[in-house]
Amino acid sequence: IAAAVTVWAIVVPESVAYAGIAGVPPAVGLYVATVPLIVYALVGSSRRVTVGPSATSAAVSAAAVAPLAADAENFLELTIALTIVVGVVLIIASIAKLGILAEFLSEPVLKGFIVGVAITVAGGQLGKVLGVEAVGEGFIAEMVDLGRNVPDAQGLTILVGVACLVALVLLERILPKLPSALVVVIAAIAAARLFDLEERGVVLVGEIDAGLPTPGLPDVSWDDVLNLIPGALGVAIVVFGESMALAKSFGARHDERIDADAELGALGGANAMAGIFGGFAAIGSNSRTAAADAAGQKTQLASLATGGLLILTMLFLTQLFEDLPEAALGAIIIHAVIGLIKFRPLTQLRERSRVDFWAAVTTLAGVLLFDILVGLAVGVAVSIIGMMRRAVRPRAVELGLERDTGNFWALGTERVERVDDVVIIRFEAELFFANVSVLRDTVLAAAAAQQPSTIVIDAESITHVDTTAAEELDRLLDELERRGIEVRFARLERSVADTLHRCDVELGDRVYNRISDAVDASS
Repeated sequence: IAAAVTVWAIVVPESVAYAGIAGVPPAVGLYVATVPLIVYALVGSSRRVTVGPSATSAAVSAAAVAPLAADAENFLELTIALTIVVGVVLIIASIAKLGILAEFLSEPVLKGFIVGVAITVAGGQLGKVLGVEAVGEGFIAEMVDLGRNVPDAQGLTILVGVACLVALVLLERILPKLPSALVVVIAAIAAARLFDLEERGVVLVGEIDAGLPTPGLPDVSWDDVLNLIPGALGVAIVVFGESMALAKSFGARHDERIDADAELGALGGANAMAGIFGGFAAIGSNSRTAAADAAGQKTQLASLATGGLLILTMLFLTQLFEDLPEAALGAIIIHAVIGLIKFRPLTQLRERSRVDFWAAVTTLAGVLLFDILVGLAVGVAVSIIGMMRRAVRPRAVELGLERDTGNFWALGTERVERVDDVVIIRFEAELFFANVSVLRDTVLAAAAAQQPSTIVIDAESITHVDTTAAEELDRLLDELERRGIEVRFARLERSVADTLHRCDVELGDRVYNRISDAVDASS
């Protein structure tokens, strides 16, 4: 119950705020906070993940719908249709056992994507805090338009927005267990009524439809549905990738097993039902999950209790939020996402892996310069290209002997020396048609440079070989034999040896269990 109340206090104001990011009426945010939460609680594989609206899901939903929408009414209908399509895509992926695809959404891409979305969302709320409108195709154009309109900013609106933002920061630091967003919302509503802020030019949220959502299908054509599919695929990737990362993180923390395929189905069901009940895309919420976990959530019973509180809110409490200044909502969103804007993890990637660093940076740049979904696609493409590059150009190094220990290490390491008349090459990847040339060129270059009598190939990392690579390896062995150079293999997997045998590569007595055995046999 404590966890349920904690999440309820956070999700009510955030839901109204996120509805604004998604471009739909405030009540829709409450629908998304309730229906997917209950559905996931019943069928999800995580005991702790809280599913519902977020800045990310709202932003990607709006980005997918905006190019197709003609007016505000059409925007809502298309948003609902998109959510249903996202749910169907995730359910189909679950049936097809495609949970493994989560591995292709790398952590660097997610880091860059989340930073980019957070900057986009925070920037998009500055207009509410300043009391001006900012429009434009993409983040950069919107910020340029905001800069033009800054001279028209409304002083009292700025005061409300800044006061709310400062209060959120102070409450979080001084009283971290207090639901700061709810406290600020109550204070802002009280101020709006006490000082008649609407009459003084401060824009309020306005009417929020009371009552529970009713199930139904959106009024869209099949052409609209087909046009939504590309965007729905992008939204589905974001929903699953971020939710799965969250589930795995809390699962590891509490020693719980997370089933990726079951998560696909649960998120699919949650989103399909969110759409049927008139909502936008739902996703695992990092902040609310962390808050619930800190408050003592052990099972999804807490989420069901939160759902009950949200139903009571929709029935009886919506009028309380109608006098909420939009500047307060903007402050709540900025405060919620500002903690996600972390550049240090990106700079750390540069020191660890250039490919991962550029995957994160290009994702971030794509989100800011083009579009949220385009940025994600660019980041995934860079990651895949990097993975392909590593597969096609794997590491192949020459080893030497460390005399003191008898171990074999890459040359260049202190106290490691070449073995007389023997070249030892370690190939660190599977061997297939696209990278066999790396092994061939490395071996031939070493043979030409050192003229050894024996070449030992450390094959421990070669766990697979295809027919093209096998044929090329056979030609390499023949060429070295013509030069009078004997080739031996160390630590070759039995399955790989069997594949080579089936491809008519005669290994004979060339295979040894250890590098030292292959070297000693050559002496």
